[in-house]
Amino acid sequence: MRKRTARPTRAGQVAGVQLKIGEIQNAGLREHITIINRGVMPQPMNGWVLATLRGGELYFFPNDLILLPKMAVSVHSGQHAKDMSLVAPREFQLVWTEKQVWNNRRDMAVLFDANGVESESWAVPPSVANGCCATAGHGASWTNPSAKPTNQF
Repeated sequence: MRKRTARPTRAGQVAGVQLKIGEIQNAGLREHITIINRGVMPQPMNGWVLATLRGGELYFFPNDLILLPKMAVSVHSGQHAKDMSLVAPREFQLVWTEKQVWNNRRDMAVLFDANGVESESWAVPPSVANGCCATAGHGASWTNPSAKPTNQF
């Protein structure tokens, strides 16, 4: 008889889920991206991947992460990423890497489901990419107007 072990289930986007990239922030040594579930159903994130197209960096979400409806999670990068993971509530502050991954000019974030299908993408707006709103040394923040943040748990 074969021994059974529990394994997380890989899932594409669940019906009733609407994942959105809410914000990409590059503040010098601290960077983060916020992913929001704007839907009405929970989304298991096992097998999901976040990518930056400019640098080709990949972040694999933890197998046990489930984004509940209206929940937001921030994925931190940059030299101060580990410091940001201590911000409450800690379970919604994930550390990607201590490298800088987001380019201040013309970068794009892409969220792929567990089947490798693009679920959401968001590019830095041309006005910001052309230097309109980013100030050297002070970082930049880009908010996606179609993903207005809700209450974080």
